[in-house]
Amino acid sequence: MELTNLTRDELTTSTKSFAITKRQVYDAWKRVKANRGGAGIDEENIAAFEKNLSRNLYAIWNRMASGSYFPPPVKEVGIPKKSGGIRILRVPTVGDRVAQTVVKESLVKLLEPHFDPDSYGYRPGRSAKDAVRVTRQRCWKYDWVIEFDIKGAFDNLDHVLLMTALRKHTDCKWMLLYVERWLKAPSVSESGEINARDRGTPQGGVVSAVLMNLFMNYAFDRWMRRDVTSCPFARYADDGVVHCSSERQALLVKKLLVERFAACGLELHPDKTRIVYCKDSSRIGEYPQVQFTFLGFTFRPRRAMSRTGKLFTSFLPGASRQTLKGMRQQIRSWHIPHQTPGTLHEFSQAYEPTLVGWWNYYSSFYPTALRSVYRSFDQAIALWARRKYKRLRRHSCRSHHWVARVAKREPYLFAHWQRWSPNDRTMGAV
Repeated sequence: MELTNLTRDELTTSTKSFAITKRQVYDAWKRVKANRGGAGIDEENIAAFEKNLSRNLYAIWNRMASGSYFPPPVKEVGIPKKSGGIRILRVPTVGDRVAQTVVKESLVKLLEPHFDPDSYGYRPGRSAKDAVRVTRQRCWKYDWVIEFDIKGAFDNLDHVLLMTALRKHTDCKWMLLYVERWLKAPSVSESGEINARDRGTPQGGVVSAVLMNLFMNYAFDRWMRRDVTSCPFARYADDGVVHCSSERQALLVKKLLVERFAACGLELHPDKTRIVYCKDSSRIGEYPQVQFTFLGFTFRPRRAMSRTGKLFTSFLPGASRQTLKGMRQQIRSWHIPHQTPGTLHEFSQAYEPTLVGWWNYYSSFYPTALRSVYRSFDQAIALWARRKYKRLRRHSCRSHHWVARVAKREPYLFAHWQRWSPNDRTMGAV
């Protein structure tokens, strides 16, 4: 189904039950291909799907436009959580991701104008950094924060409530039909067990993020705007923070949140939903909790310098300890010191995209928190150099100086070499 071969008549669906065009399916395929991702239960990956692209896309369009498309089960894949334990992702097939993308793009256009400005997750023109930035500003203004965590939010969305919310915005038969079918599609565990589903939307499904935003728009966002008007908030999918002016207000709002989510069929995690005091130089008094983590950043009292050069304590976000630990573990997993046949230019091609990605996100706030990570990388390079070059083998200090000289000569190889010297003894400080 090459788009260049389609006539104007072929792009329409006048003979089909639903007005879904071949162009919508083709554009959805391009997005799925760009996002990559693994195979579903049919074990067909992107490359295999593309070998019979015309036939595969035509079959998806024909079934969707006629109302006969039924999604296959999703594959359960367990991935380790940073906090410990296993998170179950449910991966659709490549073809089903194309079908979901067709519906998702229509849902986004339909629902975006109705979503709250302080909802930041999986929305065009908004990002996690925007949520962190506005949260930082509000922590300077409000003394107290409620950090809330919903237990298994994606797995526990009430289907009846979700479909009721969707019907408030559309009576489009094919959107309602396919969303409902995706909600009910079973999953297959790694052991081959088929699990039926009467709640939730698969975390890993293309359409799941917009459905989560829709559910939370009514369960939380609009409720906050209506019933808790004095407390600003920021939400990223099912993660969020609420700002309060006093401890008393925070205790009351936390109680209301527990009741509200329970009424919507969701449960706040009792150990991860906490009241935090935004401690800084101007705020007196003590409280057991003076830090929280949101979107990979830990907000806590940190040293800062005023415009006049005076040191003081501010309540600021920086890359969380757990995030930094994960980065260092990933660097160790590269086994750079054992790749003695390799070159720095090869390492740059292989690892620089990851190093740049870390920098682009986590350096946005309190970038010095990243120094320990990049120092770990430079130590791996120094150990690699000792094993590769005979003149450095018995001289640890000399190998570190060698890395510093190379960084000065070729700073373009790695992003952090343009900002910090590998020989800087302060690189491990936070």
